[in-house]
Amino acid sequence: MAENKEESKELQKEVLKFQNYQRQLQLVDQQLQRLEIDVAQVDAAIAELEKAKGKTFKAVGTILIEEEPKQLKEELTAKREDLNNRIKVLKTQAERLQSRMEESKKIIEKYQHNN
Repeated sequence: MAENKEESKELQKEVLKFQNYQRQLQLVDQQLQRLEIDVAQVDAAIAELEKAKGKTFKAVGTILIEEEPKQLKEELTAKREDLNNRIKVLKTQAERLQSRMEESKKIIEKYQHNN
């Protein structure tokens, strides 16, 4: 009986771990979606910049400042690179969390089959 109670506690701990991994994965997925939207916006800005003729501006706070197109493109390209690096890191985190969830799921199933 004491063994059953101990197994029940272990199962509860494992279920809580699994649920925690799920929440973390949801947060990572939300961050990934936001970053992918940001990349799309940067790509659209670069495309518009390449079509632009005449003066170009960038927003700094609530004001617009004139900037050379070449400089703006360099800034946007660097921003896209930074966003893509962050996306890679988050995808790695998501894969790690997915793996931990699978391990946790196997442990939970093992406990459930033993009962």
